[in-house]
Amino acid sequence: MTARNIALYMFLVPAAAAAGEPMTLYQTLERLLTQTTKGQIVNGQREVSQARFNAQKIGYYLPEISLNTTLPAYRQSQDYDTYFGFPDPLLFKRTNVSGDGNIRLRQKIITGGELTLETQLSLRNDEYPSAIFGEDTREIAGFQTATDKRRLGNLYVQFNQPLFQTSPSRSAYFVSRDDLRKADIDWRVSRADLKREGITAFFDLLAAEVDRETAQNAGDLAVFTAKWDSAKFADSVITEETWIMSKSKRLEKQLAMFDASAAYEAKANDFNHLLNLAPESQVMLQVSSAPPPPDAQRSGRLLANADKSAETQLAAIKLAMAERELDKVRSSYGLNGTLSASYAIGRGTVTQSKPLAEVEDKIKTKDWRVSLDLSYPIWDGGAGGASVHSQELAYESTRLEYQAAQRNAQNKMTILLKRLEITYAKLSLLQQELNLAEKKLRDAEGRYQQGFLSDGALLENRIYYLDAKKKSLTTLKEYLLDLTDLEKTELPE
Repeated sequence: MTARNIALYMFLVPAAAAAGEPMTLYQTLERLLTQTTKGQIVNGQREVSQARFNAQKIGYYLPEISLNTTLPAYRQSQDYDTYFGFPDPLLFKRTNVSGDGNIRLRQKIITGGELTLETQLSLRNDEYPSAIFGEDTREIAGFQTATDKRRLGNLYVQFNQPLFQTSPSRSAYFVSRDDLRKADIDWRVSRADLKREGITAFFDLLAAEVDRETAQNAGDLAVFTAKWDSAKFADSVITEETWIMSKSKRLEKQLAMFDASAAYEAKANDFNHLLNLAPESQVMLQVSSAPPPPDAQRSGRLLANADKSAETQLAAIKLAMAERELDKVRSSYGLNGTLSASYAIGRGTVTQSKPLAEVEDKIKTKDWRVSLDLSYPIWDGGAGGASVHSQELAYESTRLEYQAAQRNAQNKMTILLKRLEITYAKLSLLQQELNLAEKKLRDAEGRYQQGFLSDGALLENRIYYLDAKKKSLTTLKEYLLDLTDLEKTELPE
């Protein structure tokens, strides 16, 4: 007899959507992981990290394009001022129209540099006073409005590449990548923890039902015993003290029935809340046979991959992040440089309309620049060295944590596999005990029907059977919880 032969236990409990519908442990966990609030939160955290990493990765394949523009701005103003050549102040009205727009394209480069391409369009319509000279050019005959119209377009191309130091864009990429790796591990751990929570709620509810049934039978047995003790006291077979103790025990067992019922209702409420179920719905919870522990081949693989447990992987990611941060701090206090190159062209027209004359110029410009900017700190009062030393200590601490995680992973896995083996063997023995208790109960029920067994003896057999069932459920829960812990270590195929 092995734990594979564990019989199905079915209990009618308030739980799911359809009354009386069977629900296995697998269905419970599937609902918990995919249809509940907690399950959605676990999956959502991973999706957020995935989206952030995708955004950083896309930045190396597709450019970032932005459009910035303003609608033409219209402005009218009046100036009352003294102008050269006129003894009295003059009132001058002017109207200005302006507008700007640009399209910017930014492309990250795998080397850590950045390429920027930008086009600009500038429109200007400016009015200003222009003097009208008479026959004598030294005399001003009056004022007339002049205009300055500019229609200019520019194209700028710029490249920047950090030298001897960590690129901000590549740092952001590595951070998002590590966040995604951590999110994947956290997702695996959170799913396992959520399954543990579901297993615990499932078996606690079953155990609470067994406790309630046990309390009911124990109460009935106490009532039966109290009746017999009353008859014995009336016949002076027992003392009054024994009779009073029997009545007290009956009251105690009857009070325990209320406690067991309240505990069951609390576990049912916890189960419903965990699975987002309506309180009034009912299902029959089913417990099937226990899966066997890992075989020799799988155990060997688990031991070999013990250093790939969630704890160790998180420590490894943390170590890599600390190493990059150390390199970043070291590079920022050493020789730094930036290689920059730019090229710009401009095209457009500038038209000036003055009294009796109009001039239009064609604008064509070209500019380019290449520069290498270097910097090296000479003295900062020791702040730079202290910062580097502080980060070196942080890196060393992280490295020691990683080594400790590696050592502990092997020990934990060895203990976990051994505990699974022992618990599985214990389940086999408990199953045998449960089968014997069930057989004993069935025999007692047969003799009771024939009138060869009292009510009290039948109740005692029922309580013995329920106690065996409770021990089997408790051990099975512990075994399944340990199996779930393997999911934190065993990598998905």
